[in-house]
Amino acid sequence: MLERLIILAVALIIPMIPTFWAILDIPKRRFARLRYKIIWFAVVSTLPVLGAILYLCLGRRHTQPATSIPCKEETTANA
Repeated sequence: MLERLIILAVALIIPMIPTFWAILDIPKRRFARLRYKIIWFAVVSTLPVLGAILYLCLGRRHTQPATSIPCKEETTANA
């Protein structure tokens, strides 16, 4: 009985890993338009496993990592 429970838990958790990763990755990426970011977030949230796979295969390659803007203290310390 415990083995079945473990198998069931793994079967439900493993497919959700790309979804959580995509949800955490989308805000960190720079898209051509804000609309695309919102659409991808909606797709990943609405179609969890399929949406995440589509984002990873199709959407992510058209983005760039968002660059962090240095805070005011860092810019004055370097000057």
